[in-house]
Amino acid sequence: MNDSTISTAVASQAVVSRGQVVHATVLLCLVNMFNALDRAALAILVQPIKTDLGLSDTQLGLLTGFAFSLTYALFGIPLARMADTRSRVKLLSACLAVWSVATAIAGLAQNFIQLALTRVVVGIGEAGGSPASLSMMGEYYTPENRSRGMNLFMLGAAAGGSLGLGLVGVIADHYGWRVALFSMGLPGVLLAIVLLTTLREPPRGRFQINSEQFDTDIAWYQAVAQVLSRRTMRHLLVAYGISAFGGAGVSAWLGAFFMRSHGMSLSELGALLGILAGAASFVGVMLGVVFGPKAVRRDRRCEVWWPGTVNLAIVPIWMLTLYISNLYMVAALLAFAIVLSSSCVGFVLTSIQSVLPAHLRGMGTAALMFASNLVGTGAGPLLVGYLSDAMTPALGDEALRWAMIISVTIIGWGAIHFFIAAKHLRNELVS
Repeated sequence: MNDSTISTAVASQAVVSRGQVVHATVLLCLVNMFNALDRAALAILVQPIKTDLGLSDTQLGLLTGFAFSLTYALFGIPLARMADTRSRVKLLSACLAVWSVATAIAGLAQNFIQLALTRVVVGIGEAGGSPASLSMMGEYYTPENRSRGMNLFMLGAAAGGSLGLGLVGVIADHYGWRVALFSMGLPGVLLAIVLLTTLREPPRGRFQINSEQFDTDIAWYQAVAQVLSRRTMRHLLVAYGISAFGGAGVSAWLGAFFMRSHGMSLSELGALLGILAGAASFVGVMLGVVFGPKAVRRDRRCEVWWPGTVNLAIVPIWMLTLYISNLYMVAALLAFAIVLSSSCVGFVLTSIQSVLPAHLRGMGTAALMFASNLVGTGAGPLLVGYLSDAMTPALGDEALRWAMIISVTIIGWGAIHFFIAAKHLRNELVS
């Protein structure tokens, strides 16, 4: 099976206009923005929440990790099956409304249990967001341009991260972390209504080759088995889970790190990281938008080669970022790390669409999110919090710095599995 055969094979001749593609891309980017906003903003609100509610770093690690990611992982499979067999627009609208309301309600929490319960509900809502969104994005863009579509989708995450680290930090500094959570959640409900009333469901399997069967009647466990039967997918799951473990351990604690080790206020932190992270994420994603299709047309294995290369390069960059004390150098290294990491996520998402038929793409996305959230977002922040608590008697506020440095060293292991996935990708292409 060669690339040109896959590029011209079309399972359905249904036409989707350019205007519909643009409209869908904008709406789905906004959904991804609110998704990323929730995660990034909670990271910057860690310190004021800790002070107000009297929580330990281990409890904060649970809030930013397992309280969210465990339910995200558990509900991801059934909701992904719905994304593969039912209306993705209705599912995405409902999920967005659920996690937005839960985010707003978190502003009313008075203790650890109440806050943890809201994170559980946020995890349930967001579990259906990525499978439905990415399944539709895969139908709107041709295989040759799919990496562009996926990277445009990630622009939403870049914008959400920037707002989460910038605007939300300023709001929290002036009005408190509770008002910041209200301001994050309520607009998402309005977007859910717009999504439900204006977004058109794209045809399934538009670019799927004829030799692949389209089967929506299989049970969920059969769908999981079919996803895992692809060797490319197995190594992608391991690679992404490992890289997420190290990455989430850093990102969830970045706000607290700058406040403890560099003495920054919430407003200063929000301004610095909001502008820096937003600009760097935009640059990284645009690199994927501009150069992704060119690289993929040359060799489809670039979909996993580039993430593997980034994983190798980013470990020493993160270690230097966390170790050195000069704030200007820290900012420059942090920007470089964000550019690299932002440039490769769209490639990973594209590779799922490339090796899975249309009736498995939601499940494949859920499997990837299961690995990244249960192993990464769940265990990564918790490990950092535990290590920080354990080293605090000896190191004080600097304990968090060393806990994060330990966490990032594992990212390089993920690179090995990305390169192994590249060995199998071309033989398992389906679109």
